[in-house]
Amino acid sequence: MGLEPTSDIFTVGDVAAYLKLPISTVYRLAERREIPGHKVGRQWRFQRTVIDEWLRRLSETRTKTILVADDDDDVREVLAEALEGPARRVLKARNGVEAVQWATSAPVDLVVLDLVMPEMDGVESFRRIHAVRPDLPVIIITGHAESDLMPKVLEIGPFTVLQKPLDLQKFRKVIDLILGA
Repeated sequence: MGLEPTSDIFTVGDVAAYLKLPISTVYRLAERREIPGHKVGRQWRFQRTVIDEWLRRLSETRTKTILVADDDDDVREVLAEALEGPARRVLKARNGVEAVQWATSAPVDLVVLDLVMPEMDGVESFRRIHAVRPDLPVIIITGHAESDLMPKVLEIGPFTVLQKPLDLQKFRKVIDLILGA
């Protein structure tokens, strides 16, 4: 464990050890074409020099931080996993109070905010975040688009709204558009 590969051609396990990432993350990055590799039959192969160049370019790119706020643990984890990537950091909040704390105190580039949450709903969370960081992009996700909360959110400022259940591929595209990825 922790041994660096000795060949110039890496397997998924070699890349995972080389980058100090879980094997499942390397598979996910390869399948999404976010890490340079080639599929040979059913196996992924990577060249050390190409991985090194990819890492160099990534290090020049500022990491984008995305805050995901949803009171449903499963939804929060699925969204966070969908947003994982080499130049992305995902923060997770269980409610609106945590979302406001993160968004107003950390270098967050985008907030994904559930509309209906306990303690502090998405409307009040968005209001408080917008008051401190009016240029911070916010995506409101909701299974309650017809809710009486929507008109209240519209009064606060610009945002993007996505309907639950989310199409994760479309969700990633919207995130990429907003972040300029």
